Order: sequence, then C-alpha cells, then structure tokens
Amino acid sequence: MEIKQQLPNATLVLIFGITSIVTCFCYGILGLIFGVIALVLAKKAKDLYLVNPELYLGYDNLKAGKICAIIGVILSSLYLFVIIGYIIFMGAMLPWSEILNS
Repeated sequence: MEIKQQLPNATLVLIFGITSIVTCFCYGILGLIFGVIALVLAKKAKDLYLVNPELYLGYDNLKAGKICAIIGVILSSLYLFVIIGYIIFMGAMLPWSEILNS
C-alpha cells in the first residue's frame, strides 16, 4: 500500500482563490493578481495530478480553489472595467463643467 501525499500547491491555490474574491474590490488589481497566480498554480498541480492520481490527496481543494480563482478574476475584471469607465466618464465631463461655468 502506497502512502498518498498532499498535492503540491493545492492549499495555496485555495487560499489564493479565496483571496482573489476577497480583494476583488481593491480597484480590481489585487484580485486579478491573486486569481491569475492561483489559475497558473492550479494548472501545474492538475497536470501533476493527472499523471499519477493514485499518489496524491487534495484534488478537491484544487478544484475549489480554481473555481474561486475564476470567480475572483471575473469580479475583479468587471470592477476594474467599472473603475476605468468611471475615470473616462469623469475625464470627459470635466471640460463640460468648465464650459458651462464660463
């Protein structure tokens, strides 16, 4: 009987995935960083798991972390687009307020 070992970076992917959701409203930047790192680590760990699935534990943590990372990346991207749109809108409205005041 072989002793199963923990899948490398599975817990880290879960932590980064959750962190990407928690930090998605920090202008979208932190959530994107954590989410992308989690997705890259998840791909590497999944490839390692698929080679020898009988050697590793923790694939459920990896799947949950990947799902959280995807959600975090989507929320962060949407929030970043909202912030960029707001900046563009306010930049476009600034000359109009000067024109109307004169």
